[in-house]
Order: sequence, then C-alpha cells, then structure tokens
Amino acid sequence: MKPDIGVVIHGPEVIDSGGARHVLDVLQKHYTVTAMLGGTMGRAAVLDASLEDEIDISTRMALSETIDLLSWTDAVILLSRGKSIDSGIAFGRIAVSRAKKIPVIQIEYQVRNGVVIPWNGATAWAEAIADIMGLPIRIPPPAQNVRLVRTDDGLTHRRIHNVMPGENIRINGIVVGTAVSRDVEVVVDDFRVVAITGTRIKEHGIEKLGRVDLKSALVRTGSIRRTKHEVRVGRVDAKEKSGDLRVVLIDHDAESTFELSEDADIAVTVGDDTTAIAGDLLCRLGIPVIGITDMDLDGVLSDTNILPGSAVLRVKPGYDDVVGAMVQDRLFGGAGQMVTQSVESVREQVVGIAGALLVEVLEY
Repeated sequence: MKPDIGVVIHGPEVIDSGGARHVLDVLQKHYTVTAMLGGTMGRAAVLDASLEDEIDISTRMALSETIDLLSWTDAVILLSRGKSIDSGIAFGRIAVSRAKKIPVIQIEYQVRNGVVIPWNGATAWAEAIADIMGLPIRIPPPAQNVRLVRTDDGLTHRRIHNVMPGENIRINGIVVGTAVSRDVEVVVDDFRVVAITGTRIKEHGIEKLGRVDLKSALVRTGSIRRTKHEVRVGRVDAKEKSGDLRVVLIDHDAESTFELSEDADIAVTVGDDTTAIAGDLLCRLGIPVIGITDMDLDGVLSDTNILPGSAVLRVKPGYDDVVGAMVQDRLFGGAGQMVTQSVESVREQVVGIAGALLVEVLEY
C-alpha cells in the first residue's frame, strides 16, 4: 500500500507555471495524494488549469489550517513558488510555525530550479521527496512566526521582507499603501497602524483596516497573480434562466467571493479592486457582475477579466462606499442577498440609486 501524502498548494504562480501539475503527477506514482489549496487566491488558477478534480478548492482556510487538516497523512508537503527561493523559504518559515508542530516538507518550485526544505525534523521525508523530484535539499532555520520589535516608546514594529518599490502593501486583504523602498516596516500603537516606513500610505485603507494584531496579520505585497495564464470562462447561466435569480453583494471582501457567490446568478461588487478581483474570479463561474467603482484602483490584480453581460459603474471619486451602502440599504434591504428577474433589472436599479453621483457606465 502506498503511503498517504497531503499536499498543500499555495498561490496561483506554482499552478500557472505548470509546477503543481508536474509535482502532483510525479508524487502520484509513489504515494496516495490528497491535495488541497491553502489560502484563497489560487482558486482561479486551479479552475484555469482544470485541476479542480485533483486539488480541493471547496474550503477557504488559512494556510496553517490546511496543513493541520492534512496532518492525518503520513507526511504533509507545502508546494509554493515565491518571488525567489529565499522569499519562498521565508514564507514557509512563518506558515509552518503557525501550524501544528508536525513534519512538513516544503517544495519551493521555481521555473527552472527549486529546492526541498525539511521543517520540524522532516529530513528523512525530504530526502525521499528530493530524490523523486530530482531537486536539492536546503536546510532552513527553525520554523518561526513573524518577529515583532517593541521600542521604548511603546510602539510595535514588524519588518516586511522581499518588497519591491511600486508594489502595493496589503494587510488582511486591504491595501494600505504602495512601497517606495525595499525597507518597509509596519508600526502599530494599541492595535492600530500609525506608520508604514518606506511606503506611500493609503489613509482610506488604514481606516478600513481598523484594529489589527500585527503578529497574526496576513501581510502581502504585489499582485496576487503575477504569472501569465489562459482564462477558462464559465458558462453564462443568468441570461438563460427564467424566474428568480439570486443576487449577492460583495462589499470590499474579494477574498470571500467564492463563499459569498455560492449558488448565485449575479453579483453586485463594491470597490475598484473588489470589482476587479471578484469579476475575474466569477468570470470562471459564469456569473456576471454589476460593479460600483470610483477609479481608485490599487492594481492588486492585473490582466483581469469580466464576464460578458456585466456592467461597471464609475461614480464620483470617494463615493463608491457611499453608493455601495445605499445599494445595500435600498436594493438589498440591508441584507447581503436578494432575488431579481434579470441582470438588466439589477443594473437599472443600481444606476438609479447612484443618481447624480454616477459618472459613467461601462457595459461588457
């Protein structure tokens, strides 16, 4: 009987590059493999690669939670592709430290090279995996969560590594600024961000973020999908259906798109980046969107797609939140979902609610 191997796949890059398919194909010759996506934003990549039957994307969990869920297997592999091998190891060090203290073998799989990294004493397993994959082993420092520094003035500092100038900085999914230096540090006072060095701060993002636990916060930089990919567009159902259509509201919560849009026919999205990300994800599911934006795009996701039949409203600068709140109150009755008869009906009602704040409507 083959040993059971759990594989936690992180991020779209290792999927888009073909690395995930190759690694799974090789491992399946030697092990019984259970593969799951860790995190959220790789879901579109899994669908584009037609890997949804091999990689479980049904549950949204943090990376460490996914590792824990697969701890019943004989060994857990973390498969990733960072900006570089060193940044991938730095990422793995934090992710593994937040999970149960079990042996984890990280495969940091770059395009033309890669390494196998044993965590928590997984040396024997790493040697076997490295031999199968034809990759070298890199012995890492011990797994360790993010390091915080408290200064004499009572402020808490967290350094962000591997940042490139021009990249956006996101904390718990909210864009809080754009890097102008490689030296970026988040500074917190009483659970509130008071400064981010080396960054052009986005004050509105800081306001949205509110209180934050700097140790457990998910801090990401740059585009959420850097690699080229072919989009696998879903079948358009909303225009073909008759009767009640379910509409959902996605308000500045793009990472919850799959959960919020379960069984939905149409989505109303609030915010520029939310509309770009949710529209791109829902394109794979055949769900059109009615987006509310004010052209304050942070470039979290480039090369986005949107389903034909969708529409994006551009409102006056700074008013996408205002119009979004009005739509939730007047159209959704304060709830997060409603029923309608057509996409056109939703679009017309949202346009009417925006009223004098509307600048233009882009139809796709």
